[in-house]
Amino acid sequence: MFVDKRKILLSDIGSGTTIDIALGSDFFPVDNSELIENNFVKKEIEKAINPIVDYKKLIFKPSDSEESWNIIDKFRINLNFYTPDSIASGAPVHRGNGSVPGVYSDINFVFDDVFCRTSRFTNSFIRLSFFDKPYSGINQLLTFADVYTQIGDLHENEYGFTLPVDECPISFILGDPVLQPDEVHEGFHMYWFQDLVDLSPLKEYEMYMTLQFNNASDGSVSELAASRDIEPNDITINSLEGPDGILYLKVILKNDNGVYKYRFEPNTKQSQSPPGVDLNPNPPGPLPTLTFWQITP
Repeated sequence: MFVDKRKILLSDIGSGTTIDIALGSDFFPVDNSELIENNFVKKEIEKAINPIVDYKKLIFKPSDSEESWNIIDKFRINLNFYTPDSIASGAPVHRGNGSVPGVYSDINFVFDDVFCRTSRFTNSFIRLSFFDKPYSGINQLLTFADVYTQIGDLHENEYGFTLPVDECPISFILGDPVLQPDEVHEGFHMYWFQDLVDLSPLKEYEMYMTLQFNNASDGSVSELAASRDIEPNDITINSLEGPDGILYLKVILKNDNGVYKYRFEPNTKQSQSPPGVDLNPNPPGPLPTLTFWQITP
């Protein structure tokens, strides 16, 4: 080993003399301690701790078609049930062959329920449930919204009186809280996590919606689908579930250049033209409308 030797005479050292000894700063590590501390430990911490996601929910507004993504300020949901007479005969048929909304007499309500807004009428509601996959065995419920029965202009005659129960349509009009203050607001907007949408491919996040009617008059729960093309006495899982089934209606949430929107996207087996999933506004024509049909008697 090289040693830099120096001779210092005592006669050259006076009182208070200091001697500076230069030490080399070059060193060679004898183990991997720095590599472990600066790389391995850092990576293991990142793997062990879940990534931080901003779980702030934003408002998503409904829009019409895939081509335009224009925001709409209100839309209607029509429900069509099998008529009681057809169920009793063993050959369930929707009212008007499914071309018109059902009426409240179809689901066990009488005029006093509607006119007086009895508890069994006002406590009935539709539930919009949103899942991550269109398969009931493996999907997870993401969120839901309840919309209670309502009486509005659709349910009254020209004089403001409630229509007879066999003429009163089972319809729900949902509107923007600011632009349509007189309409029902629950279920109109969707609330979801911004990061999950922003980090999705093309900034589009997919959900799958089902609709149920919860009837407080008799305690029944009816499944409805965005298609009436099914034989109620011969229902299979394949006809109901999956991307091409009729039960789950696909919903796309999108970051459209900083504006957060959602829209419904029916598949080839679901009704895409009136009276199906028809959210393309055509003023001064009919309201954008979603129609659902009962699938089990």
